[in-house]
Amino acid sequence: MAEYVLDTHACLFALASPRKLGRRARSVLEGADRLGETVWLPAAVAAEVVILRELGRTELGLPVLQEAFETTSWRFLPLDLDQVDEFAALGTIRDPFDRLIVAATRRAGAKLISRDRALAESGLVDVVWS
Repeated sequence: MAEYVLDTHACLFALASPRKLGRRARSVLEGADRLGETVWLPAAVAAEVVILRELGRTELGLPVLQEAFETTSWRFLPLDLDQVDEFAALGTIRDPFDRLIVAATRRAGAKLISRDRALAESGLVDVVWS
């Protein structure tokens, strides 16, 4: 079974505006529960959601993430030393959140749900979006 990791914007779109998701991304998320696939939400995404809420860029917060964990196939992916080791090897990614998310995706052996073209073009992870 496939496993997926959510990028921050994909997470926010999925929770608040699913129609903003790319066609393939939306299909994966809609089918994950039915197919028994796991959708991982890395610790870095949860932290970035908190920051975006503090900055007034989203109204979503931890309670909405917790509800998603309880009602969907989404699972929390804690930050561990293996991910930090992978993070250290990804110095070409300038944004620290992107770097942590890619590290989590690589260590999970998953596909990344993201609209970030730079990440898709990097070839570091398999990206699902459109």
